[in-house]
Amino acid sequence: LFSIFSILATASFAQSNTDTTMIVNGVCGMCQDVIENSAMEVPGVSTASWNMNSKVFTVSYDAEQTSLQVISDSINASGYDTEYNTATDEAYYSLHKCCYYRDPEVVEDHKK
Repeated sequence: LFSIFSILATASFAQSNTDTTMIVNGVCGMCQDVIENSAMEVPGVSTASWNMNSKVFTVSYDAEQTSLQVISDSINASGYDTEYNTATDEAYYSLHKCCYYRDPEVVEDHKK
């Protein structure tokens, strides 16, 4: 009986961690900082990592506290497009000019 109670108690307090990826546009290390920090501000997010070269954003979060949509919305609000949503022009143009990932010249400049 004690064993069953222990298992049920542990299961009820366990987080339902979800690990997933999505594409997030950006071009540099400054973009990386903003993208990762905007995700980490969402309650329930435990890890957030963005790869500048592949544009793959990896996140681990408690699905009982938040969702991928909420995380994507937070990234959009900071000025970055995800595969699910586009940042508003206002949020995008609030970025530093070197982070204008929609501008082909800026993207090309970062390749050098």
